[in-house]
Amino acid sequence: MMNKQILNMLKIMSHDFRGSLVSISATIKLLNRGYYGKMDEGVQNKLNELFEKIISLIGISEDFLGRAFTVGGDLQIEWEILDLKKDVIDPVLKELSSETKGRNILIDNRLDPVTKNQILIKTNKIWLKTVFRNLLKNAIKYGAPECTIEIGFENHGSYCRLNVYNSGEPIPEEWRDKLFKKFTHIGNNNNGNSDGMGLGLYLIKKVIQKHGGNIWYEAQEHGSNFVFTVPVEAY
Repeated sequence: MMNKQILNMLKIMSHDFRGSLVSISATIKLLNRGYYGKMDEGVQNKLNELFEKIISLIGISEDFLGRAFTVGGDLQIEWEILDLKKDVIDPVLKELSSETKGRNILIDNRLDPVTKNQILIKTNKIWLKTVFRNLLKNAIKYGAPECTIEIGFENHGSYCRLNVYNSGEPIPEEWRDKLFKKFTHIGNNNNGNSDGMGLGLYLIKKVIQKHGGNIWYEAQEHGSNFVFTVPVEAY
């Protein structure tokens, strides 16, 4: 177990690292918009590639920040009102687009046709992005080759029900009651991947519970489905 001093150092480093990356990404956006002058097409293409890599690094820094808080047992959330699709889901999908395209994965985002209005939730952008990022990364890692990943949504008034489904083999039954436990390793999937630090799903559960929601796993005949609830702000 890491001592408190090391954990605090990791928190500070992850937070500062993320802040610097966010500043760099904002500058690249201004460059791409021509704020500092016109660029030829080749330079702009390279900037776009650099921007995608920086967005990915921001996600990694947020994951490390979340994991450090989880190990320390002091998960704290600064609440804000956000649009679920615009502020949380769309940015994570963009962040992971190179991974999904590289593996020929089909993304079926069910929020696209049903969210003409905002879905306002009381949350924290970093933490809820961490939830979706981890669930989507697991779906990419453990789904079948060229699988389909579906992001589902149901509005139940005071709360919304969301799910991340991937086609492929369901998680073996003997592992299902251990999925959300700390430092659980799922073992190897068909592609030889393992669950790394074993903190991802444990962190997700803590974040969702902190929101007043719940999360659970549903085995499907041809895939896996992670379902969770989040309270919705009246709007």
